[in-house]
Amino acid sequence: MKAIIPVAGIGTRLQPLTNKVPKVLINVAGRPMLFHLIDELVKNGKIDAVILVVGYLGDQIISAVNNEYADSGVKFEFTEQKEMLGLGHAVYHAKEFAKDEPVIIILGDTIFEFDLNAMLSCPTSAIGVKDVEDTSRFGIVESKDGLITKMIEKPAPGVTISKSAIAGIYFIKEGRRLFEAIEYLMYNNIRTKNEYQLTDALMKLVEDGVKMSPFEIENWFDCGKPETLLSTNNYLLNRDHNIEGEYLSVNSKFIEPVYIGNNCKIVDSTIGPNVVITDGVTIKNSTIKNSLICEDSEIENAELDGVALGIGESITGKHENVMKADEIITKF
Repeated sequence: MKAIIPVAGIGTRLQPLTNKVPKVLINVAGRPMLFHLIDELVKNGKIDAVILVVGYLGDQIISAVNNEYADSGVKFEFTEQKEMLGLGHAVYHAKEFAKDEPVIIILGDTIFEFDLNAMLSCPTSAIGVKDVEDTSRFGIVESKDGLITKMIEKPAPGVTISKSAIAGIYFIKEGRRLFEAIEYLMYNNIRTKNEYQLTDALMKLVEDGVKMSPFEIENWFDCGKPETLLSTNNYLLNRDHNIEGEYLSVNSKFIEPVYIGNNCKIVDSTIGPNVVITDGVTIKNSTIKNSLICEDSEIENAELDGVALGIGESITGKHENVMKADEIITKF
């Protein structure tokens, strides 16, 4: 079985963190968010190939995946989406790799807790769903008697068919028919919000008689926004406890859970709880909690709470609930 992971997006909602690294390689609880996802696919044993649809800073993704999973036993393929024309358009780039067989599609900026084998055992195609309060940010499904009857991509505020949001994971038993539905959208220039939406292609399949079931996801972490990125980071740290590399600590205190990477230097500081510090970071005389500190950053005489600090950046002073990179501070 093939898995398709679209990872071409720029990650504008996470800028300026994504100025130097693609969104899916941002570190979450000690590993790039994409690796949390691929780890689940690799250990499942039913996935023989993963097709990643790359775009923005795609070379970094190709290099990182090839290095990390060289001995995984799973084949990795890469294809480039040169124009950002929607999720359906991105998935269509995997047509020549997946062909006419079952496929699983998973968005690269999401992390899940669910039973993948149970989903793959569904008698019909299945779409992962989770109830949400704000339906305007997601594709929404309506179902009856265990089958999906309607799907709408990001309905306007006040337009509610249900609270069941598409959680970014799809199991399609007939890959060929999915690609034909996307082709239909592109041939007839059927767009939603000026993009070829995967939701619209799936709705076309339902209209054509393909049976699809909603599959309830236990936990779904959307890492596409600063606040959800940090909340996911906190959850995974608490779930997996401390993870540590090799670093130098001088007169410093650590409050679990934390992750500290390699070649870090931490002096006269208090770190934690809920802090990820990636490789090559220097911290002096500072207090940090509920934060994500990216590679090669320097922090001195600072008090940080709810801060996401970009690669190679420096920060001093007191900051709460901000992203910082390239000398830009953005409230969230």
